[in-house]
Formats: sequence, structure tokens, C-alpha cells
Amino acid sequence: MSSSTISGIVKSDHIAVNELYKNYIMSQGDIKKQERLSIQFRQELTKHSTAEETILYPAFEQYLGPDGKKIADQDRNEHETVKKLLHLLGTTPVSNPQHRIIFSELMTNLNEHIRSEEKNNLSKFESAITVDLSASLAQAFEQAKLSVAV
Repeated sequence: MSSSTISGIVKSDHIAVNELYKNYIMSQGDIKKQERLSIQFRQELTKHSTAEETILYPAFEQYLGPDGKKIADQDRNEHETVKKLLHLLGTTPVSNPQHRIIFSELMTNLNEHIRSEEKNNLSKFESAITVDLSASLAQAFEQAKLSVAV
């Protein structure tokens, strides 16, 4: 899927946050690097989540009808769990062993959300909209991420 589609942009972000987490894990023993990666992860995920909630989920509701509302509500609920863990991650020093445990739990929840979103929701959504609308939503999604102060 092209990154000029809404699905492509969302999936690209999913890959990016997973890479940041992998780099964090591979930086075991380098607290400064882990701290930088943890901050970057939190910033990127905050931007992405905000864009999903302001651009993608309202579009699900608009173009998928009642099923879209159900999908959007479920995704918003999943985001709440991730946001709580993201906050906890941000308030726990990287030097604290709990940081890695919290990060791991966050990734477990996030990856469940990502699998569902990519396997079910995005493909259903792309089938319901035009290529031009998908490209327009992708552009709006990127703009929404730029407008998030982190």
C-alpha cells in the first residue's frame, strides 16, 4: 500500500514506532540512548494517535456508517489504555527497571491494536472510499501530526 494513501501513512507510522522500540531494546545498557529513544517513541506515538483520533476515526464513522462508529469507538477505547501506559512510561525514569516492563506492556497493547487496525479496519475502509479521498485523508493525517505539540 502506497504511503500516499491513508492506510500507507498509518502503516508507515506503525513500522516507525516499532523500530523505535526495537532500537530501545537493542540499546540495553546505554541509558542516554534509551532515554532519547523513549522520548522519541512517546512523541511519535502521541502525534500518530492524535491524527488517528482527529482524522481517521471520524472518517471511519462518516464512510463506514454504523459499523464505522463501532470500529472508531473500539479503537478509541484501545487508545485510552495505550495513553495511560504512555503517561506512565513518561513518568518512570529509564534507569528504573519498571520502565522496560511498562514499555513492554505498552507494546503488547499497541501491537494488538495495530494488528486489528491493519488486518480489518484499514482494508475495509480503503474498499469503501476512493483513491482520491484516501490520498486527501493521508495528507490531512500528516498535517494533523505536524500540528501536535510534543
